[in-house]
This record gives sequence, structure tokens and C-alpha cells, in this order.
Amino acid sequence: MERHRLCLKSAILAGVLAAVNAPAAFALEAEEVGERMKALMAKQQLEMSYEGARMDGADVTLEGATMAYMDRSAALPIGDLTLQNVTEEADGTFRVDRIAVDEFEHRAGGSTLSFTGFTMTGLLLPEDIESAPFEGAVLRYDRTELARLDVKRDNGLTGSLENISAEITVSDDDAVMVDGGVEAFSFDLRSIESGSNAVNVLKELGYGEINGNMRMTGSWRPSDGRTTVSRYEATVDEAGTFALTADFDGYTPAFIQAMDDMRKQTEENAGGGENNTAQGMAMLGMMQQLTFHGMTLRFTDDSLTGKALDYAAKEQGSKREDIIAQAKAVIPMQLTPYLGSELTQNLTQAVGTFLENPDTLEISAKPENPVPFAMLMGAAMGAPELLIKQIGLMITANQ
Repeated sequence: MERHRLCLKSAILAGVLAAVNAPAAFALEAEEVGERMKALMAKQQLEMSYEGARMDGADVTLEGATMAYMDRSAALPIGDLTLQNVTEEADGTFRVDRIAVDEFEHRAGGSTLSFTGFTMTGLLLPEDIESAPFEGAVLRYDRTELARLDVKRDNGLTGSLENISAEITVSDDDAVMVDGGVEAFSFDLRSIESGSNAVNVLKELGYGEINGNMRMTGSWRPSDGRTTVSRYEATVDEAGTFALTADFDGYTPAFIQAMDDMRKQTEENAGGGENNTAQGMAMLGMMQQLTFHGMTLRFTDDSLTGKALDYAAKEQGSKREDIIAQAKAVIPMQLTPYLGSELTQNLTQAVGTFLENPDTLEISAKPENPVPFAMLMGAAMGAPELLIKQIGLMITANQ
């Protein structure tokens, strides 16, 4: 009987000690989560700070959190940021099931920024960011969403984006696939009383309000830096769709870190003369690590071209046909010395075909063999015609 009483007393004592020590353990855990979050944000060129960290069950709240681009802007006050259901995985990584911010508004410098419905799921906080799979070069999460983002400026410009999303998946060979987009965007220029020439021209063309959507898919393989943009499209209603595809390699985590270090040195040595020259040479050396595989730019017209031609004709007091004829005459005279006769003829024919019957215009570069970026830059400065042949540059219309 006495033995049972001793066991009971020991159990009660252990429970009391655990209860007394629990707050300190939770505080330490919460602080570690916060520090990992700060380190990860720093890798994204974001400076994060907070006044305190507390833990409630498996949730960690960073009190009085702020966020700012490093050395570029004032900090945005986020307030209390709760990381929901933080768990530790076998390799020591913290996984955050969900981060949510219902609404946010901040005003500074004549602008008001606000958003609603931000969520991020599956965020990973590595134990050692330098030895993490991607060295912290990209955020690893499952999905992020933003219901609406609004920007209002005192000069009258307003803009909004709705249903912004991005989803990340990682394959067995650590390749990162990204799929994201903006369901709808809108920019209202009508209230701008005195804008730039570009704003005034847009209004003349009938684009006082610009509406559209965006979509992007791509992949990145950290081992060799192979980066592929398989789809990047921006559609503007009653204007057209701009599409981009790209393929290059060498954009490794080490390259990203080196570029970041160079950026910091450049900021420290601003106006440094010889230092800036040395950094420029170092930049050229780094570009040698990137290799170009191909790229396409494509525009699909939805009345923008006709409106632009009519506007140019009105400004000159002529007709649309006259503007097209001028373009076909000017291109050979202006570009033959730089592009060579073959590509200039190709460009003139494609532009003429497109302007006469606006449908699609595509510029593509598909070299037979991958070309180092440094070679591209050197050829662009010294022998543009040679560069064109190296990358297989072509312009096509209505295909």
C-alpha cells in the first residue's frame, strides 16, 4: 500500500514539474519558429521582425510582426501573425499547416495598400537554412491564395487583383513545379487628371480602364538550375494576349546566393568607381554560368493593333494604310545595318502581314545548341548579325 502511495506521489510531482516547466519550453519553441521564419524571409530579400512569440497548443503567434524589402522601403505593420498547427518532421524541419490573414490595410506616401483573404498552407521552415534542399532560395509551401489586393493612389490611379493563387509541387528528383495566376486584374486610369504621355495615349485608345487576367506555369531544377517557363500569359480585355516561354539553365541556389552577395556589395559601394568596374566584370563572369536554350514572345491581337494604327493615323492626319506603308519602308532602312538583310526582310514581311491583318505576331529564338549568356551579351555588343544566327531568331505572323 505504501508503495502505491509513493508511486502516486511521484506521478503527481512529475505532473506538477511538467506544468511548471511547460511555459518556458513552449516559449523557447515559439521563439525558434519565429527565428526560422525570419531567416527564411531574409532569403527572399524580406526583412521580418516581431515583438514577441507565444505558443498556444500547436499554434505559434508572432506578435507585432512587420515586413519590409531589405533597405528599400518602410516596414509594413502586419500585426499578430498566427502560424497554425506547427509540427516537426523527422529531419528537424518545422511544417506550418496554415497561415491566414483575414484583412490588411496600410497607407504611406500617397498610396493605400489593402488585401483580404490571404492563406498559405504547408509552409516548411528548415532547421538550417543554408543546408536546406534549396538553400532557402525559394519558399517551399503547398499553396498560397489571396482573395483580393487593392492599391489606391492620391493621383487617381486605382488597381485591384482578384483570386491570386500559386501552387508548388516537388518531384522525386527535387524539381519544383509552379502553377499560378491572377483570375482578374483591373487598373482604372480615368480619374488621373494629369498623367504621363503613356497614360494619355492609353486613354485615347479607349483603355481608361484596363481589365484582364494572368496565368503562369513553370519548373525549376536546383541541381543544374534548369528553369523552364512553359506558360506565361497576360490577357488584356479588348486588347490582346502577351505570351512568353523561356528555357535556360545554371540558375542554381549557389548562383542565386552569389547574385545576392553581389547586390549587397553594389549597394555598399555605390559610386565606388573602381569597385563598380570590378563588380561589373564579376557580373559578366557569373553570367557565363547561365546557358540559353530558347525563348518565344507571342502577341495575339484582340483589337489593340487596329486602335493603335488609327491613333497614329489621326496624329499624322493620314490613313491606316499610310501608316502600314511607312512601317514597311522604315524597317529595312533602320534595321538592315544591325540585323542583316535576311532577318530584316523576314521582320519586314512578318510585320507587314500582321499590320494588314492583325492576328498573331511571334518572335522566337531556338539555337541548335545551348548558348552561354556571356557569349550572347558579347555578340549583341559586337556582332548582332552573328548573334541572330547563333540563337536562330525568327519572326512569324498569323501562324
